[in-house]
Amino acid sequence: MLWGTDSIWYGSPQDQIQAFRAFEITPEFQERFGYPALTKGLKAKVLGLNGARVYGVRDRIGTPCTFSRQDLVEMRRQLPGGAAVHGPTTVSEARALALRHPPFA
Repeated sequence: MLWGTDSIWYGSPQDQIQAFRAFEITPEFQERFGYPALTKGLKAKVLGLNGARVYGVRDRIGTPCTFSRQDLVEMRRQLPGGAAVHGPTTVSEARALALRHPPFA
């Protein structure tokens, strides 16, 4: 599974990426429906490592691309419009939003 977007047409997908990083499958749903837990490792595969493997990125470069959290913060700060986040970025924020605006209501 790979992450993909139409961001060329609709702008940065950063909010969706942050929402996916915060998303969790509850233990109840794991047991009831057989879903696996969405670990940080699985999310990293979906957001880039699977694609790197498919396209042989590590083989061509020799080492994975690495940068610090501060490097990422600085890159986001330099984006046009800043690094504004729209929507929940944590599980608790997502729950609070769902309580205020129930889906399928």
